[in-house]
Amino acid sequence: MTEQMPQIDPAMVPPSAREGLGDLVAWTRRMRAEHPVYRDPFGMYHVFGYDDVQSVLGDPVTFSSDSSYVMPSAAAELTSGMLAVMDPPQHTSVRRIASQAFTPRRVKNLNERIGEIAEELLDALPGDEFDFVQAFSQQLPINVVAELLGIPKEDLPLFLGWTERLLAVSAPNPNDEQEVETSIEEAYMGPFMEMQSYMHGLCARLREEPGDGFISDLIQAEVEGERLADHQVANLAIQLVQAGHITATSVLGSAVLTLAADPELERRLRADHALIPDAVEEILRTQPPAPRIQRFTTVDTEIGGVPIPARSMVLQWLISANHDERVFADPERFDAARKPNRHVTFGHGIHYCFGAMLAKTEARIGLEALFRRFAAIEVDPGARIEFYEGEMYTVRSVPVTVKRA
Repeated sequence: MTEQMPQIDPAMVPPSAREGLGDLVAWTRRMRAEHPVYRDPFGMYHVFGYDDVQSVLGDPVTFSSDSSYVMPSAAAELTSGMLAVMDPPQHTSVRRIASQAFTPRRVKNLNERIGEIAEELLDALPGDEFDFVQAFSQQLPINVVAELLGIPKEDLPLFLGWTERLLAVSAPNPNDEQEVETSIEEAYMGPFMEMQSYMHGLCARLREEPGDGFISDLIQAEVEGERLADHQVANLAIQLVQAGHITATSVLGSAVLTLAADPELERRLRADHALIPDAVEEILRTQPPAPRIQRFTTVDTEIGGVPIPARSMVLQWLISANHDERVFADPERFDAARKPNRHVTFGHGIHYCFGAMLAKTEARIGLEALFRRFAAIEVDPGARIEFYEGEMYTVRSVPVTVKRA
C-alpha cells in the first residue's frame, strides 16, 4: 500500500523570499500571533517568538547543533571542527583554540586593508553601469577573507563557484530519506567536499611553510597543550569563509537596495559616517542573511507549552524573532538609530557567529568607500531583483548606475 503524503495547509507554508522578504515577514507575523510554536505535517517544529528563540539558542544541551540526532552521521563527520554544528565540550575546546588565532584585534587590524581592497575594486569597475553584486558586494568579502586566511588570489574564482552552488541548497525534510540524501550530496559531496579538499591541501602546505594568515596561525594555536588537527582547521576556515563572505555579501546587497528605497536615509549616512554601524545592525535585523536556523532535540522537552519529543528538528525563525513587537517597537519600520537593537541574526549564546565582527566591519567599510567614491548609486528602475531560494537570503544581481563624486 502506497504511503500517503501528509496534508499540508497552504497558509502554514512559508512563502518564497525569491523577490524579497515582505511576504515572509507578514507570514511570520501571523504565525507569531496564532501559532508561536508550530508542528508541521513532517514533524518539524517551528519557533517564532523572540523569547522562545533565545531559549532554544541558549540551551545547547537540550537543543543540539549536531544534525546526526535526526540525519545520517556522514554529514556530521564531514563537518568536524565547524563550530556552528558542534556541542560542548568539543565546541568549548575548539573555540578556545580558535580564539587564540582569530581575535578582535586581528579584525581591527584589517580595517585599513579592507578599505584598500574596496578602493581597488572601485578602481577596477568597468564604467558607471555595473552589477553591484558581481562587481563589489561579492568581491569585497571574498578578497578580504582570502587575505585573512592566506588563500592565493588566483584561487578566488573557485570559492565564488562553490559559494554559488551552496547558496542554491535548501534544508531537507528529515523525514524524507531521499531528500536528505540528495541534499547531502548537493551540499557536501559537491561544493563542500571540494572546498574541504582544497583547505586540507592548503593546511598541509602551511604546516610545512607557515605564512601570515589565519590558517597558519590556527595550525600553530595551542591551549593547554592541545592543538587542532588539519581537518578541524580546514572546517573552521570554511566556516569563516561562509560567515565573512556570504554574510557580508548579503548585507551589502541588502544595504544598496535599502538606500535606493530611502533617499533620506542615504543622505543622513553620507553626511555622517558614524551612523553607518547602527544602520548595518538594522539591516541585519530586518534582512537577516539566514532567516532561520535549525537545532535538534536531545531529549523530550517543550517550548512555549508545546511538547517536543527527542530527535526532532526545531527551526528557529530569526527573522520572526527580529520582528517581534514585544521586543522591537514598530518592528517593520527601518530605524537606522534603533537602540537597543538586540537582534538574533548572529545567534545567541555559545554559538554566536564566529565571524560576526568581520562581516559587520566589511559592510561598514564597504559602505564608507562607496559614499566617498560616488555621489549617487541608483538601482536600475526596470531591473527585476531576485534572491537565492536556498537557506540564505542573498540577492543574486543588482544592476546600478553611479554618479561619481
